[in-house]
Amino acid sequence: NLDECGMEKSLRQTYCVQSSGGEQWVTLALFSEVRNASKLRSDATRGAASAAMLDPTLLTSPFHVLVAVNKAVVQKEQLQTKTKNIYSEIIYNLSQSTNISSAFKKFAIKDTSENVLLVILHSSRDGHEVSNVVCTVEGTEVNVDSISSFCDTEAIAKEYQISVCEREISGLENSVVTRIVARDIV
Repeated sequence: NLDECGMEKSLRQTYCVQSSGGEQWVTLALFSEVRNASKLRSDATRGAASAAMLDPTLLTSPFHVLVAVNKAVVQKEQLQTKTKNIYSEIIYNLSQSTNISSAFKKFAIKDTSENVLLVILHSSRDGHEVSNVVCTVEGTEVNVDSISSFCDTEAIAKEYQISVCEREISGLENSVVTRIVARDIV
């Protein structure tokens, strides 16, 4: 099942995000061996990209990302965003810090990124908008389920200040998600 770029759509994951405004869809697409990270980053910085472009090094799973997406959608709906647009809000919500610049340095694509996770919001399940964004990436699309093979668990534990004991009891993903959800409460 190929898209307009000739890329395999089955490698992506699409989810429904419910809000009081109705249904919104999010598609995750993961790439390795990315050769144009600098251009992608430049496009994202200028607001010319219709996606959050993430470096997967500090991402544990698709669920980890979806928690940040859901939080951003709710904040936008409640007019409580802290950043310029929904995609920058997703990046901001991945961080346990309230420092927007720090969140971008840690979670957004870098000029040197070899891997990238695209997070694309769209209004319909078919997501015809997704292909436009996916086609801009010069790299190899891989199954989103393989995201954990791109992460650095020690760097994640350090970033989110998760002890070995907590990781053994709760697991890395649960600990990270708890911090994302609780950031604005604590």
